[in-house]
Amino acid sequence: MTRLRHPLLHVVPGPAQHGVTRHGLGLHHHLAAVHGQDVELLRCRRLDELEDGALAGRVAVVQVTDRLVAGDAEAAVTTWRRLIGGVARLTAVLHDLPQRSDGRSRPARSRLYATLAASADEVVVASRHEWLLLAAVLRWACPLQAEAVLSRTRVVPLPIERAAAQGWEDPDPGEPGVLTVVTLGFVYPGKGLEEVVDAAALAARDPRLAGRRIEVRNLGRASEGHEDLLGQLQARAAAAGVTWSTSGWVDDADLPRLVATSAATVPVAAHRHVSASGSVATWLAAGRRPLVLTSRYAEELARRLPGAVRLVRPPDLARAVADALADPVTTVLRDGTPLGPSWAQAASALHEVATRPAVSVVVPYYRDQRLLDLILARLQAQTGVVGDLEVVVADDGSPEPPDVGAGPGVDLDALDRGVDAGAVRSIRVVRQHRDGFRASAARNLGARHSHGRVLCFLDGDTVPEDTYVAALQRTCLQAPTLALGRRRHAHLTGAWPPPPEDELPEPAWLDQGYRASDHLRAADDGSFRFVISAVMALTRPVWDAAGGFEEGLTGYGGEDWELAWRCWLAGADLCHVPEAVAWHDGPDLAGRAEQVAVVKNAETLRLSPLLPHPLVRGRGWTHPQPDVVAVVRTKGWTPGQVVVVVEALLRLGDVGVWAGPSALPPEVADPRVHPGSPDTAVLARARATVEVTRPVAVTRVPWTAYPLDLTGAVSLPRSPLVDQGTSGVRVTARRHKGRHHLHGEPMPPAWLPQDWVEPVQPEVVLERWRQGRP
Repeated sequence: MTRLRHPLLHVVPGPAQHGVTRHGLGLHHHLAAVHGQDVELLRCRRLDELEDGALAGRVAVVQVTDRLVAGDAEAAVTTWRRLIGGVARLTAVLHDLPQRSDGRSRPARSRLYATLAASADEVVVASRHEWLLLAAVLRWACPLQAEAVLSRTRVVPLPIERAAAQGWEDPDPGEPGVLTVVTLGFVYPGKGLEEVVDAAALAARDPRLAGRRIEVRNLGRASEGHEDLLGQLQARAAAAGVTWSTSGWVDDADLPRLVATSAATVPVAAHRHVSASGSVATWLAAGRRPLVLTSRYAEELARRLPGAVRLVRPPDLARAVADALADPVTTVLRDGTPLGPSWAQAASALHEVATRPAVSVVVPYYRDQRLLDLILARLQAQTGVVGDLEVVVADDGSPEPPDVGAGPGVDLDALDRGVDAGAVRSIRVVRQHRDGFRASAARNLGARHSHGRVLCFLDGDTVPEDTYVAALQRTCLQAPTLALGRRRHAHLTGAWPPPPEDELPEPAWLDQGYRASDHLRAADDGSFRFVISAVMALTRPVWDAAGGFEEGLTGYGGEDWELAWRCWLAGADLCHVPEAVAWHDGPDLAGRAEQVAVVKNAETLRLSPLLPHPLVRGRGWTHPQPDVVAVVRTKGWTPGQVVVVVEALLRLGDVGVWAGPSALPPEVADPRVHPGSPDTAVLARARATVEVTRPVAVTRVPWTAYPLDLTGAVSLPRSPLVDQGTSGVRVTARRHKGRHHLHGEPMPPAWLPQDWVEPVQPEVVLERWRQGRP
């Protein structure tokens, strides 16, 4: 197998003085020391300086904080999307995660960080506290993807290793009679510097410190735009009877002298909203034991490194400062205090995550070793794949586990058992218990144990030609895509590839569907029918947005259509790639005529509750999953208004209505009407959401009842929807929302025209309203 290999690209933005930049460059020094030319550094002051697709075709790791991406959060989202286009594999190292203290900027920053994380194949944060902050961001901004993204988010703590090993020594004693309370880093609001000044002033009154002058110092300069804080802190300190000063920027060469015990009597870190503290790491590296205000992160650090910091509750800070000034030896780390990870260890952990395979091939399997051997041999022969390739064989409970080359006596029952695969980076077998035909669950199991940005699903009776994976990878990396190869048919018992005279017919309906839609470039709501999971590939963000195969579907067939439906609604492009050829062993189902009616009817009935398109569900049937979700905001309405508004919506076709828990009169009962709000699973399968914000009866919508292409009816340029919300009824196509999240496309107009609704008066008489609208 030939692979297109490039060095790991490590992107480190920012000026050399920035904490994120210093962290990234420190890691890169150790990455380069171990891996040499296999790691390449890309520097810029800000990511928006880089060209579109700067990471295309590369396996990349990017150090990211919002201010080093673009000028504001909205611009940063746009920059990030254009930058990562075509990237073969992406690891995002996130810094400065959004939290409550961000105030008004929190929603915009949260949307940005959700985009950063959801678009990456691996996410790295520096603490469990940051992992929890990211969890809150994802569950708010993209709840359907949240758990999948969190499952591949790794904690790699900030490096902390003793600087004494690098020759740092304590200088000569400082000025006699002067005791210093020292903070470290940039000066900006919310860092707790005011609290430190106040605590030092109270500590100065302690009898143990009589005759000593107390000075409060900060090592570092003001953050840009916050220079006014310097004068405010000086005035605050003077009013309290102490002094406050800042050193300005400190070069690395000067730092040992300034953090030594003689220059900094008591080190303090008082920022209560820190998520991973470089200043605390600097104190520890210098052999100091700082006072640290309690927070979730500080408590995590204290548990991980026992004895390294002294936790202080805010009300106790003045007493703790006084105690430390009176006995400075308590601010020195004891011998044997655990620190870590080292820079080399942190770099190694990052490298391991960032260089995982770029493409994963998941093969669902059930007791067919002969074909599996052929599949694995042809995967070994793949050419043109960018990055590494891994294979995950997902066994659906075969009596004997598959042999993937480990040799006799090797137990493959345990999950996550890897086997050296030679040209393929790894082959892994994962297994589930046999409980009927559970191909969906097997594919999901394989996907959970994979790492690639591109996920290829290849059935256990389907053998790829040598350029199959590369062709699908190229297509998937162009945009968030669900791609289909070409499945040809033959009895795979002779020469490879099968000679033309042995080829069996391909299904004509499938070929016609691809041709009519320009190989799915002109797909519509009904194009899910042309997706077959035997030769399917998709990008990791699409897989996460859709949520994987529906494991409740057991029995032969249909799970690929149902997944394709959700991928389409989640905003994915669809694309048929005819040059990605794989061979199915035997004829298509249509070539087994005696089975067609039984199999296809059973498939349709299984799908009907979940896939509301009329080509599957038909017309007139009612299921808990509607095609259109209507949400009615009923606060302040009369019961009559509620009934009329709901009934008008139900007349539109396959509609489910959600209203407040006490909105409908108790005499009204209909399985299509629900209290509360629709859950995310219902929204993920519905083509549109209609939100009624005032008491109006909807008399018209842009689609007919049970439409074949609802999305097209509300897409530009056909859509009659408007920007003005005077009608009080907003219509959101699920696919539009999905493309906004996946591709960054703007949302189109979403409000019904005002003359498409009728006001419903509080005193409406139901009988008369119905008589007038039979």
